[in-house]
Amino acid sequence: MPVINRHKTKYPGVYFIEGSAVGSKRTERIYYIRYRKNGKIFEEKAGRQFADDMTPARASRIRAEKIEGKRPSNQEKRAILDEEKKAAKNSWTIERLWEEYIENNPTLKGKKTYKSQYKLYIEKEFGTKEPYALVPLDFDRLRLRLLKTKSNQTAHHVLALLRRIINFGVKKGLCNGLKFKIQMPTVNNERTEDLSSDQLAKLLTMIEKDTH
Repeated sequence: MPVINRHKTKYPGVYFIEGSAVGSKRTERIYYIRYRKNGKIFEEKAGRQFADDMTPARASRIRAEKIEGKRPSNQEKRAILDEEKKAAKNSWTIERLWEEYIENNPTLKGKKTYKSQYKLYIEKEFGTKEPYALVPLDFDRLRLRLLKTKSNQTAHHVLALLRRIINFGVKKGLCNGLKFKIQMPTVNNERTEDLSSDQLAKLLTMIEKDTH
């Protein structure tokens, strides 16, 4: 194994080694810090000279913040990330509820339309969120955004799909329901048409002639 030369700096607990810069053949300093915290000795990479704009002074400030507990150690960072990944895996987001909803309804009519609506209007804004974190303003923004370019009926269908996904999760015991009622766009599918006097006369004549 090649011997790695550690070069000291004027800052205690800060040293660097020389290596190749990322994407270049020029030499670059890679700074490391060494410190003690809670009786344990930590030795961590602080950053690269060019890629991270790292200097001995900056590395020393990072070291001081870690000793004082203002900045987590790399080991603590990894533990936090692992916990976040574990929590995300166990959380029932809208995305996970949607996937479960589709899987539990293999013969769902209009599945192609629902998938398209979810992909276009729900996934990006709501996919990573859990139902408990949603507030009325989230639905208001979605409704208003849809109504700018879509019909009341389309907006109604999208909001209804989102509500159905959440209600599915509640029914299956996967999440808690919303504590508020979603404001849905008004949809009027009825058409009223008035008859002219001639049309009304013809209709009455037809009715009189009809044996039924």
